Amino acid sequence: MGELGSIDLNSKKPYYLQVRDLIQTKIESGELKPDEKLPSETELCRALKVSRTVIRQALTELEQLGLIRKRKGKGSFVSENLIVLASSLFLPDFLWNNEVEQKKTSVKILTKETIPANAQQASVLSINECDPILKIERLYVHNEEPVILAQSLLPARISVHLTDENLLWTTRYLNKLPFAIRFDHADHYLEIAYARKTEAKLLQVSIGMPLIKVTTYSFNKDNTPIAADTTFLRADRIRLRGTIFTQSGENHYSTL
Repeated sequence: MGELGSIDLNSKKPYYLQVRDLIQTKIESGELKPDEKLPSETELCRALKVSRTVIRQALTELEQLGLIRKRKGKGSFVSENLIVLASSLFLPDFLWNNEVEQKKTSVKILTKETIPANAQQASVLSINECDPILKIERLYVHNEEPVILAQSLLPARISVHLTDENLLWTTRYLNKLPFAIRFDHADHYLEIAYARKTEAKLLQVSIGMPLIKVTTYSFNKDNTPIAADTTFLRADRIRLRGTIFTQSGENHYSTL
């Protein structure tokens, strides 16, 4: 890694922020390469003449910025280049459209259960409260690292047509379903959320870590709801990409 540099022990700027900035500069300049291992906490303490608490605070900041990631029992490593995910947010398309990435990717069904719809779920799916719905939770793993946690809620009229293989996919990709329940369009909402205990455990991040949350409501041709999906994407591993275009010579946009 070469010389790390030094911090100003007389500065009013907190030590941990100075340490963070030193390492961040090394990463952004390319001196520290993707997947390169950082010195141990002990080595950093010795080199920078600060306490272990300072080093841990700095490393936590860098992890939250997505610049490093910690591997249990192995130490801290510079993050690999972020996965670029196209703006179609129903499913991480990069998992399936690129043969190289496909080989690095797997999906696991965590939950498959029929539950009674609560009032909110019933309203979203246009069914009666307590009607049965199928709840599916999936975990997407890329390069042996969990990156996306997704939950789908499906009314009974949809779920009876699904095979176990179908459960790996959102309704957008199920083109062989009967026409009356086949995907046609969707509304989706993008926001920042913070990992709660469950999301943190499954995605292997710290509680409170920022996540990209996408809520998607899918409809058939008749505008009848066929699914409600909630997806959490690791903000430190995925970068979203969209396209801006003109229509009739003018820029068009919409706000929620």
